[in-house]
Amino acid sequence: MSAEEQALFLEAIGGATPLNGRDRVPVAVKPAAVVRVATLPPAISLTVEGDGHRYAARAPGVSHTQAAELRRGKVHIEDTLDLHGETVEKGVARLRVFLLEANRIGRRCVLLVHGKGTHSDHGAPLREAVLGELLGECSGFVRALSTAAPADGGEGATYLMLRGNR
Repeated sequence: MSAEEQALFLEAIGGATPLNGRDRVPVAVKPAAVVRVATLPPAISLTVEGDGHRYAARAPGVSHTQAAELRRGKVHIEDTLDLHGETVEKGVARLRVFLLEANRIGRRCVLLVHGKGTHSDHGAPLREAVLGELLGECSGFVRALSTAAPADGGEGATYLMLRGNR
């Protein structure tokens, strides 16, 4: 600040007297937001049927009729997760996030597209990982599952009937 500017400022505040103490009001600190950690439901034991290419599984209490309707594709698909081109690790991570969200918003039946593994040197690693997840750690989400009908992807996709929120 130049001497001229300082003189103008002092002239402008000439009759002012300083306040006693500080005039600032302390701002209350907000508590940290609670972060809810999404947890998987407890795993359950599923009854599994299959021949290596086509498969089906159902939770206790699911009738053979319901499982057969799922197998024939006679269900309304509410959402689809396409995992084509994903690595096993990323695919499983996306599957878990998808299942948690589908469960949260009350989806009942979804289609998981994982591919047949035709471009893989070692079978269908993503398909096997998805099935392993659904029959293992994520089995608490599963009411029933089945290989999709040919119109929905056949061996490259899985119908999944989800358990409701409790």
